[in-house]
Amino acid sequence: MNYDELKFYGQGIHHAKTKEIVFFELLLRKEDNKNIFPKDSYLSMISQQEEHQQYVKWLQKTLTRILEANPTKRFSFNLDPQELEYEETFDLLENLKEYKQRLIIEITEKPPMKRNYPYFSAVNVEAFKKIAQYGYQIALDDIGQGINSLDNVLELKNYFQIVKFSALSFQKKVSEDILQKIIVLFASIAVQLDKTFVVEGIENQKFASWLETNVCCYHQGYLYSTPEKIVTIDY
Repeated sequence: MNYDELKFYGQGIHHAKTKEIVFFELLLRKEDNKNIFPKDSYLSMISQQEEHQQYVKWLQKTLTRILEANPTKRFSFNLDPQELEYEETFDLLENLKEYKQRLIIEITEKPPMKRNYPYFSAVNVEAFKKIAQYGYQIALDDIGQGINSLDNVLELKNYFQIVKFSALSFQKKVSEDILQKIIVLFASIAVQLDKTFVVEGIENQKFASWLETNVCCYHQGYLYSTPEKIVTIDY
Protein backbone atom coordinates (compact mmCIF):
# COMPACT_ATOMS: atom_id res chain seq x y z
CA MET A 1 0.00 0.00 0.00
CA ASN A 2 1.26 3.47 -0.89
CA TYR A 3 0.63 5.47 2.27
CA ASP A 4 1.35 8.75 0.51
CA GLU A 5 -1.97 8.23 -1.31
CA LEU A 6 -4.02 7.83 1.88
CA LYS A 7 -5.85 10.58 3.70
CA PHE A 8 -8.59 10.90 6.30
CA TYR A 9 -11.72 12.96 5.77
CA GLY A 10 -14.07 13.77 8.61
CA GLN A 11 -17.83 13.38 8.43
CA GLY A 12 -19.81 14.89 11.26
CA ILE A 13 -22.12 13.05 13.63
CA HIS A 14 -24.82 15.58 14.49
CA HIS A 15 -27.12 16.27 17.42
CA ALA A 16 -30.65 15.78 16.10
CA LYS A 17 -32.10 19.03 17.47
CA THR A 18 -29.24 21.51 17.45
CA LYS A 19 -27.43 20.01 14.40
CA GLU A 20 -24.21 20.60 16.33
CA ILE A 21 -21.39 18.21 15.41
CA VAL A 22 -20.80 15.93 18.39
CA PHE A 23 -17.80 14.18 16.87
CA PHE A 24 -16.28 13.37 13.47
CA GLU A 25 -15.91 9.94 11.95
CA LEU A 26 -12.56 9.71 10.18
CA LEU A 27 -13.05 8.15 6.76
CA LEU A 28 -10.03 6.51 5.14
CA ARG A 29 -9.73 7.47 1.49
CA LYS A 30 -7.23 7.69 -1.33
CA GLU A 31 -6.27 11.28 -1.90
CA ASP A 32 -7.40 11.27 -5.54
CA ASN A 33 -10.91 10.00 -4.67
CA LYS A 34 -12.12 11.31 -1.34
CA ASN A 35 -15.55 9.65 -1.52
CA ILE A 36 -14.56 6.00 -2.06
CA PHE A 37 -13.09 3.70 0.56
CA PRO A 38 -9.99 1.88 -0.85
CA LYS A 39 -11.37 -1.53 0.12
CA ASP A 40 -9.04 -3.69 -2.00
CA SER A 41 -5.91 -2.05 -0.61
CA TYR A 42 -7.33 -2.15 2.90
CA LEU A 43 -8.28 -5.83 2.63
CA SER A 44 -4.82 -6.70 1.38
CA MET A 45 -3.24 -4.75 4.22
CA ILE A 46 -5.24 -6.27 7.09
CA SER A 47 -4.80 -9.80 5.76
CA GLN A 48 -1.00 -9.58 6.01
CA GLN A 49 0.36 -8.76 9.44
CA GLU A 50 3.68 -7.37 8.21
CA GLU A 51 1.82 -4.94 5.96
CA HIS A 52 -0.54 -4.10 8.82
CA GLN A 53 2.43 -3.25 11.03
CA GLN A 54 3.49 -0.63 8.47
CA TYR A 55 -0.06 0.70 8.28
CA VAL A 56 -0.18 1.08 12.07
CA LYS A 57 2.96 3.22 11.99
CA TRP A 58 1.31 5.49 9.41
CA LEU A 59 -1.92 5.48 11.40
CA GLN A 60 -0.29 6.53 14.66
CA LYS A 61 1.57 9.39 12.99
CA THR A 62 -1.52 10.55 11.10
CA LEU A 63 -3.94 10.36 14.03
CA THR A 64 -1.50 12.23 16.24
CA ARG A 65 -1.25 15.03 13.67
CA ILE A 66 -5.03 15.26 13.36
CA LEU A 67 -5.57 15.33 17.12
CA GLU A 68 -2.82 17.89 17.70
CA ALA A 69 -4.12 20.13 14.92
CA ASN A 70 -7.72 19.94 16.19
CA PRO A 71 -7.45 20.08 20.00
CA THR A 72 -11.14 20.82 20.65
CA LYS A 73 -12.61 18.11 18.42
CA ARG A 74 -13.47 14.45 19.04
CA PHE A 75 -12.96 11.76 16.41
CA SER A 76 -13.79 8.13 15.76
CA PHE A 77 -11.80 5.84 13.51
CA ASN A 78 -12.52 2.34 12.28
CA LEU A 79 -10.83 -0.90 13.24
CA ASP A 80 -11.68 -4.09 11.39
CA PRO A 81 -12.12 -7.13 13.69
CA GLN A 82 -9.11 -8.69 11.97
CA GLU A 83 -7.02 -5.87 13.42
CA LEU A 84 -8.08 -6.95 16.91
CA GLU A 85 -6.11 -10.15 16.28
CA TYR A 86 -2.82 -8.24 15.93
CA GLU A 87 -0.70 -7.09 18.87
CA GLU A 88 0.46 -3.95 17.05
CA THR A 89 -3.12 -2.66 17.16
CA PHE A 90 -2.93 -2.58 20.94
CA ASP A 91 0.52 -1.01 20.80
CA LEU A 92 -1.11 1.74 18.72
CA LEU A 93 -3.87 2.26 21.28
CA GLU A 94 -1.35 2.24 24.13
CA ASN A 95 0.68 4.92 22.36
CA LEU A 96 -2.39 7.09 21.75
CA LYS A 97 -3.76 6.83 25.30
CA GLU A 98 -3.13 10.50 26.03
CA TYR A 99 -5.89 11.27 23.50
CA LYS A 100 -8.36 8.65 24.77
CA GLN A 101 -10.93 11.27 25.80
CA ARG A 102 -11.11 12.51 22.19
CA LEU A 103 -10.70 9.26 20.27
CA ILE A 104 -13.53 6.75 19.79
CA ILE A 105 -12.66 3.27 18.52
CA GLU A 106 -15.27 2.14 15.98
CA ILE A 107 -15.33 -1.63 15.40
CA THR A 108 -16.72 -2.69 12.04
CA GLU A 109 -18.86 -5.73 11.27
CA LYS A 110 -16.84 -8.10 9.07
CA PRO A 111 -15.67 -11.29 10.82
CA PRO A 112 -11.90 -11.75 11.14
CA MET A 113 -10.29 -13.79 8.40
CA LYS A 114 -7.91 -15.49 10.82
CA ARG A 115 -7.78 -15.74 14.59
CA ASN A 116 -4.33 -15.42 16.10
CA TYR A 117 -5.44 -17.35 19.19
CA PRO A 118 -8.51 -19.50 19.90
CA TYR A 119 -11.62 -18.20 21.64
CA PHE A 120 -15.03 -19.78 21.90
CA SER A 121 -17.25 -16.73 21.33
CA ALA A 122 -18.13 -15.30 17.91
CA VAL A 123 -16.36 -12.05 18.78
CA ASN A 124 -13.03 -11.32 20.42
CA VAL A 125 -14.36 -10.31 23.82
CA GLU A 126 -10.89 -10.06 25.35
CA ALA A 127 -9.88 -7.50 22.73
CA PHE A 128 -12.89 -5.33 23.57
CA LYS A 129 -12.12 -5.67 27.25
CA LYS A 130 -8.53 -4.56 26.66
CA ILE A 131 -9.58 -1.49 24.65
CA ALA A 132 -12.04 -0.55 27.39
CA GLN A 133 -9.32 -0.94 30.03
CA TYR A 134 -7.21 1.58 28.13
CA GLY A 135 -10.04 4.06 28.73
CA TYR A 136 -11.30 4.52 25.17
CA GLN A 137 -14.95 4.73 24.21
CA ILE A 138 -15.96 1.99 21.77
CA ALA A 139 -18.59 2.22 19.02
CA LEU A 140 -20.10 -0.81 17.30
CA ASP A 141 -20.58 -0.06 13.61
CA ASP A 142 -23.46 -1.41 11.49
CA ILE A 143 -25.41 -3.04 14.30
CA GLY A 144 -27.47 -5.98 13.04
CA GLN A 145 -24.92 -6.87 10.37
CA GLY A 146 -22.01 -9.31 10.25
CA ILE A 147 -20.62 -10.14 13.67
CA ASN A 148 -22.28 -7.07 15.21
CA SER A 149 -25.43 -9.13 15.62
CA LEU A 150 -27.87 -8.59 18.46
CA ASP A 151 -26.49 -11.62 20.30
CA ASN A 152 -22.95 -10.27 20.14
CA VAL A 153 -24.11 -6.77 21.06
CA LEU A 154 -25.55 -8.21 24.27
CA GLU A 155 -22.37 -10.17 24.95
CA LEU A 156 -20.26 -7.02 24.56
CA LYS A 157 -22.61 -4.66 26.40
CA ASN A 158 -20.15 -3.94 29.22
CA TYR A 159 -17.43 -2.70 26.88
CA PHE A 160 -18.98 -0.30 24.33
CA GLN A 161 -20.81 3.02 24.64
CA ILE A 162 -22.11 3.74 21.11
CA VAL A 163 -24.07 1.69 18.57
CA LYS A 164 -24.38 2.78 14.94
CA PHE A 165 -27.09 1.66 12.54
CA SER A 166 -26.66 2.03 8.77
CA ALA A 167 -29.99 2.80 7.13
CA LEU A 168 -28.45 2.54 3.66
CA SER A 169 -27.70 -1.14 4.17
CA PHE A 170 -31.40 -1.91 4.65
CA GLN A 171 -33.20 0.64 2.46
CA LYS A 172 -32.90 -1.42 -0.74
CA LYS A 173 -33.84 -4.67 0.99
CA VAL A 174 -36.94 -3.84 3.03
CA SER A 175 -39.94 -1.52 2.87
CA GLU A 176 -39.92 1.86 4.57
CA ASP A 177 -42.30 0.54 7.23
CA ILE A 178 -40.06 -2.43 8.04
CA LEU A 179 -36.97 -0.20 8.11
CA GLN A 180 -38.65 2.10 10.61
CA LYS A 181 -39.57 -0.84 12.82
CA ILE A 182 -36.00 -2.14 12.72
CA ILE A 183 -34.66 1.28 13.70
CA VAL A 184 -37.16 1.60 16.56
CA LEU A 185 -36.16 -1.87 17.78
CA PHE A 186 -32.44 -1.12 17.83
CA ALA A 187 -33.06 2.33 19.33
CA SER A 188 -35.06 0.76 22.16
CA ILE A 189 -32.26 -1.76 22.78
CA ALA A 190 -29.75 1.10 22.94
CA VAL A 191 -31.94 2.87 25.50
CA GLN A 192 -32.29 -0.31 27.58
CA LEU A 193 -28.51 -0.78 27.52
CA ASP A 194 -27.90 2.93 28.22
CA LYS A 195 -25.92 3.37 24.99
CA THR A 196 -25.71 6.25 22.53
CA PHE A 197 -27.51 5.46 19.26
CA VAL A 198 -26.35 6.84 15.89
CA VAL A 199 -28.22 6.43 12.60
CA GLU A 200 -26.03 6.61 9.49
CA GLY A 201 -27.18 7.09 5.91
CA ILE A 202 -29.56 10.02 6.36
CA GLU A 203 -29.94 11.46 2.87
CA ASN A 204 -33.20 13.41 2.93
CA GLN A 205 -35.19 15.64 5.24
CA LYS A 206 -38.21 13.33 5.33
CA PHE A 207 -36.16 10.56 6.91
CA ALA A 208 -34.41 13.00 9.25
CA SER A 209 -37.77 14.41 10.39
CA TRP A 210 -39.15 10.94 11.07
CA LEU A 211 -36.10 10.15 13.18
CA GLU A 212 -36.42 13.40 15.13
CA THR A 213 -40.04 12.56 15.94
CA ASN A 214 -39.70 8.86 16.71
CA VAL A 215 -36.14 8.00 17.74
CA CYS A 216 -33.60 9.37 20.19
CA CYS A 217 -30.36 9.31 18.22
CA TYR A 218 -27.52 11.25 16.66
CA HIS A 219 -27.63 11.78 12.90
CA GLN A 220 -24.99 11.06 10.24
CA GLY A 221 -25.37 11.23 6.49
CA TYR A 222 -25.22 13.11 3.23
CA LEU A 223 -28.07 15.39 4.26
CA TYR A 224 -25.54 17.01 6.58
CA SER A 225 -22.23 16.18 4.86
CA THR A 226 -22.49 15.22 1.19
CA PRO A 227 -19.49 13.73 -0.62
CA GLU A 228 -18.66 17.20 -1.95
CA LYS A 229 -18.97 18.73 1.49
CA ILE A 230 -17.19 16.16 3.61
CA VAL A 231 -15.11 18.15 6.05
CA THR A 232 -11.41 17.86 5.34
CA ILE A 233 -9.45 17.72 8.57
CA ASP A 234 -6.28 19.72 8.08
CA TYR A 235 -3.05 18.07 9.18
